[in-house]
Amino acid sequence: MGGEPKMNTEELSLAFQKKLGKNYAGMVMKWLKTEATYLIEQAEEIAAAKLMLEALPDSASAQDMEYLMRFENPLEIVRDKWIEENGSGTMLDDELTHTLWSITDSGDAEQEYALDPEYTPPEQGGQTLC
Repeated sequence: MGGEPKMNTEELSLAFQKKLGKNYAGMVMKWLKTEATYLIEQAEEIAAAKLMLEALPDSASAQDMEYLMRFENPLEIVRDKWIEENGSGTMLDDELTHTLWSITDSGDAEQEYALDPEYTPPEQGGQTLC
């Protein structure tokens, strides 16, 4: 009398993926009814939801899935916690410093992105900012 019989790991995984898909579909339907300016403001949440949808089935343990299945929207729970702990608002200075170093050290951006013709760095013999 205490609920459904216990699922094996494969059944649990399939049920979890199905529930995540249902959660994501609900989010998409909500986003489709939203103004574009609001969607832009929600970009981090949208990206995190998609990332969690793709990562959770492979990353969550059976214990994680069993716990999260208790909730109507486990995708929302994990998305919100992911943003809280890893979102752009909590970016560490060291991570940004490394990102900037990687961009400037490799020089790859010069091959992949358009340069501003009005600015030529002084080391290239062009105009200076002074």
